[in-house]
Amino acid sequence: MQTGVLIGMSIILGLVAVFLVYYIGTALDSSDSNTIDELPSESKK
Repeated sequence: MQTGVLIGMSIILGLVAVFLVYYIGTALDSSDSNTIDELPSESKK
């Protein structure tokens, strides 16, 4: 009984960790910043 609870809680914590790593990784995707916010051109000064 206790082993089953331990395995179940470990699986749940692992899924939460994988979800958080994936979510934070997509939020910090640096290639999106280049496509959304382009650098200002030099001629507009």
